[in-house]
Amino acid sequence: MKRFAIEEPLLDLNMYLGEGCVWDTETQRLYFVDIELNNVFVYEPKSDRWGYSHFEKKVTAIALLQEQEGLIAAIEDGFALIPPSSLPRPLLRRDQSMGAQDSLRPAEQSYDVLCVSGGSGPGPSPITLQSGEARMNEGAVDPAGRFIAGTMVNSFGSYAGRMYSLQRSPRGNQWEAPLVLDGITVTNGMAWTEDGKKMYFTDSHRKEIVIFDYDVERGTMSNRKIFSNIDTPEYGYPDGLCLDSEGGVWTARWSSGKVIRLNPQTAEIDVEIDLPKAWNATCVIFGGANMDELFITTARCSQGGDHPEPHYTEQGKLYHIKDIGFTGVERNRFKSQ
Repeated sequence: MKRFAIEEPLLDLNMYLGEGCVWDTETQRLYFVDIELNNVFVYEPKSDRWGYSHFEKKVTAIALLQEQEGLIAAIEDGFALIPPSSLPRPLLRRDQSMGAQDSLRPAEQSYDVLCVSGGSGPGPSPITLQSGEARMNEGAVDPAGRFIAGTMVNSFGSYAGRMYSLQRSPRGNQWEAPLVLDGITVTNGMAWTEDGKKMYFTDSHRKEIVIFDYDVERGTMSNRKIFSNIDTPEYGYPDGLCLDSEGGVWTARWSSGKVIRLNPQTAEIDVEIDLPKAWNATCVIFGGANMDELFITTARCSQGGDHPEPHYTEQGKLYHIKDIGFTGVERNRFKSQ
């Protein structure tokens, strides 16, 4: 097993629940979110600058658009398009705090809430959360350009979470989001194999990463199999997920301060990245000019009564590592037109 450690954060952003990393190969920028504080961040390595946009509601997951600038987003109770004018811009030096942006750009930005059909009720409407669901959580784009996103439950032991597939309706200039999966605890990391025939999905409270057969044409999952169900305190709960160019599965581990790589054939751990000062690793993505660098978000909040040891002093920050011997693949982009 290869082992690495990241002692110091790249950016000290004091995020409450950092999440949702997306690397844009065209602009060479990293986007990510702080769910609980309603912020979307950007970091530009070339200029070593960062910035943020603040929104009215929680932004829980984001993805790039295929035909234009902007982001598709899961917000706390549905879906939204974030236009280019509301994207965060890299205005601040690494040593500048969030307050320094106030004089450069108004904090709160707008987005377009999407009304969908085929979701929780008849006719176009926002997604309606049901009893037992706390909010929307993670999302990712499938190989056909659909935004697959789901909810999380409001109590441990519940399986009330559901997943939707946001896409353009064939019946005209409308959106639809049919239900594609239910019985979920916490919708988390997703990714598709290079051929699009397999989909990885993380169900966090179950401590499971599963793999489905995926029908790209229909956008449906079948033949659920457990890929990994590590159940030891050392590796906590699986959270965000991405794949490398060899098909390896990289999973951020909540309540453990680690990111690990799982061999795609055996699911055995063959790389371990330790964050000695950050207990909750939440999301991991490849980026950089050659797609050979890892960016990792972390959180300073706790769940279920779990609390970190005192030595975890650098939580809620963005971490970064180079020279790990792997390259990543770009995330799919949402087909918005």
